[in-house]
Amino acid sequence: MTRHRRICCILLACICCLCFSITCYARAGGGSSGGSSGESSGGTYHYNNESNYTDDESPGGWSQTIVGWMAMACFAGAGTIAFHCYIQKAKYKSLQKMKKFEKPGEDGNAKEMQKYVENAYFVIQECWRLLDPSYAEKYLSKSLAQSWTTKLEWMKVKHEKPIQKRVQLLSVTPVSVWDDEGEEDASIVYLIHGRMIGYYINTDTLEVVRGKKIPESFYEYWTFIREDGRWVLNEIQQKDEVDVHEL
Repeated sequence: MTRHRRICCILLACICCLCFSITCYARAGGGSSGGSSGESSGGTYHYNNESNYTDDESPGGWSQTIVGWMAMACFAGAGTIAFHCYIQKAKYKSLQKMKKFEKPGEDGNAKEMQKYVENAYFVIQECWRLLDPSYAEKYLSKSLAQSWTTKLEWMKVKHEKPIQKRVQLLSVTPVSVWDDEGEEDASIVYLIHGRMIGYYINTDTLEVVRGKKIPESFYEYWTFIREDGRWVLNEIQQKDEVDVHEL
């Protein structure tokens, strides 16, 4: 492999890491949706390097390819920056709303909710690993607990078991708040940034059937609602399922 080819392969690998997120299937809810982790803000970049020359003979062929891939990396990087800018804007608006509706001693306080969600994250991940929604009963809505019970029972039928290792919570950010004076239809959406090693094994053969034995990062939107006077998780959406521009 020539030096130019090695450089191009390294650049391509870096670009792929920027442009795509790998689904961590063994996390709570299954994490079944995947997609781009760097959301592009702008048109799609197309690069065409057609020529009558071979790659090594083409005048500036490899340099043109490298420039093209670097441009793609810039687009991906710009999308990532734009994503975080929108999230910070949504965070500011959400904290303002939470401050407006919070009352002393209530669980709608922003700091208390932050701690609550952080604790809930680990308990909810553990309930998925244990195939037992009742383990996180206090943190799950009735409808979500019922849905997960069905999913997890089906996993047992298929002799599958989720394996989670090195579970981390990197950040928790409120991005959307709806609270009509603390009524039962109140909701708060948090952007969860997590990381773990997550995969499924067949309980009979112990072979990996889904996921990978490497640490993987992910973003998810967790929606908490008020039910029976307390905050509970009602929905988990993947990053590509929510339009960040509408937060």
